[in-house]
Amino acid sequence: MSHRFKSIPGGRFGALRSLLFVGLVCRGLFAGHPLAAHTASTAWLSLSVSNSMVTGSWEIALRDLDLRLGLDANDDGRLTWGELKSRRTDIAAYALEHLLLNSDGDRLRLRIVQQAIATVGGLDCLQLQLEGLAPKAVRNLSVDYRLLFEMDPLHRGLVNVSGGGVLPGSTAVLGPNSPVATFSIERPAVSPIAFVREGIHHIGTGYDHLLFLLALLLPAVVTRGTDGWRPVASLRPVVRRVLQVVTAFTIAHSLTLALATFDVVRLPTRWVECTIAVSIAVAAVANLRGRMPGAATPGWQWSRLLALSERRPWLVPFGFGLIHGFGFADALKDLGLARAQLVVPLLGFNAGVELGQLACVALVLPLIFWVRRTSVFRSWGLPLGSWAILIVASGWVVDRAFDFRWVPF
Repeated sequence: MSHRFKSIPGGRFGALRSLLFVGLVCRGLFAGHPLAAHTASTAWLSLSVSNSMVTGSWEIALRDLDLRLGLDANDDGRLTWGELKSRRTDIAAYALEHLLLNSDGDRLRLRIVQQAIATVGGLDCLQLQLEGLAPKAVRNLSVDYRLLFEMDPLHRGLVNVSGGGVLPGSTAVLGPNSPVATFSIERPAVSPIAFVREGIHHIGTGYDHLLFLLALLLPAVVTRGTDGWRPVASLRPVVRRVLQVVTAFTIAHSLTLALATFDVVRLPTRWVECTIAVSIAVAAVANLRGRMPGAATPGWQWSRLLALSERRPWLVPFGFGLIHGFGFADALKDLGLARAQLVVPLLGFNAGVELGQLACVALVLPLIFWVRRTSVFRSWGLPLGSWAILIVASGWVVDRAFDFRWVPF
């Protein structure tokens, strides 16, 4: 083992530099955030205003309510309607404690008139039918939303408000840092800033997308040769390759994000999530083959694919980016927006996703370029990092294909 460390330029400082790189990448990607699955904790609140009456529905994931209230009485891993029905008073009390509606400074008397089971975004949810009465006709409705924030700081409430079903709905994305939104019933509008923030939040907590991007960035500072990975001589070809990768991924997922958001193309959520996990695994496997064998050796078809990806590094991110776009669309298509109002949320959300991706590139690229010449990075950092990505992605594939929900992140 010692002969490997002797070959590192700069002696043990090269090893320390590579170890520092690994630590900084892990800290930058995951520090300060509890690990979460791709589909973050979300609830959907749709409100309709008619004169002084406010009605609506509130869909909350059963898994979130169970974690907070312990609804699974026999602890068998399945929630039955009987278990939900026996706790409906507790559920209603908890929900109403964390949702306040105010009309022009007057608090609405809000109540839950019905509870039912619904499926939203592929999740089993409890649908709460709401009803509230204001002292006078509602002109400005304030929504104070604090559900689940005490146990999950990543939870988001997607709120849609419409005026009597006639005016197009106004929307907001509420979280711990922005739990209150005020809607003008006479002048409904969609703020792009909220969706930019949500796009950044989505990419920041969508660890499958981040791992796919990391798997593409790791080999950007090296090239395959007959003797294994070789460091790239200068920064210019690295920047050119990264620009090709990020641009191709952006174009691809932007295209399918728009198609899915406008319901031009629909794909099953489970199939999309499983394929996203497969794309991460494929990208990681490609990184494990540092040596480029000749065409006459076994496995030459794989060699041709590797050679093609070296010549056209944009192909893989573009192909799999089409699938990732459908995953991004899941955060938008359940908002209940009118078709005419989808353009601003789509542009804002997509801009937020791009800002999050650029932040990831800005964090990772200088670090891996710094350590690219060390054999620790080429012989250990890149392979071990790719193996770790492959193991996580394989767990996601099984978890999402069979709905096991045993992967903790």
